[in-house]
Amino acid sequence: MEQEFKWRARPEQFKALCAALNLVPNAQATIQMDATYYDTPDGLLRAHKIGLRLRRENVQSVCCMKLRNTEQDGLHVHAEYECAADTLAQGLRDLPAQGAPADLCAQLMQVPLIPIAHVQFIRQPVLWAQDGFTAELSLDTGTLGSQTNQTDFCEIECEYKSGDYTAFQSACQTQAARLALAPEPLSKLARALSLSKV
Repeated sequence: MEQEFKWRARPEQFKALCAALNLVPNAQATIQMDATYYDTPDGLLRAHKIGLRLRRENVQSVCCMKLRNTEQDGLHVHAEYECAADTLAQGLRDLPAQGAPADLCAQLMQVPLIPIAHVQFIRQPVLWAQDGFTAELSLDTGTLGSQTNQTDFCEIECEYKSGDYTAFQSACQTQAARLALAPEPLSKLARALSLSKV
């Protein structure tokens, strides 16, 4: 289960947040992300709030499936399964071993899958450890879009990794209030798909 806060932000807010937490981002840890999201022609995945993507992370290619995101005040919670894969077919074959629904993966391997959204961004991550929890704090800046439109975005993510979950939530909420960070209620995929309606 992935649990993370998302906030609309500017790069200077990320710098201020890191400074307040005595964190120093490592420029060498920067990750170049290039993701394409897929669905069936009849929109099966979108109808069930499922995200399926193939994403290149620097030199590694990863297939990921996310199920039924819930969001409250910027906190996103969803089941997430991923595996190394160069193609969707390889990913759908291997995702069940990571816990993804085997019947759904088998079904998707038998139908056409078409690209529905594209997200390209640079991630600047830093490890945050305090009050008995660890989390990954990241600045994501790039573009997202549908087949017809795209837009720039900038956001801060804070993903829970381990330890005291209540302390994690409290610390995130405290820092968000201190820096007046606006919660981002929509995933990157949802924002990209919304542009297809423009």
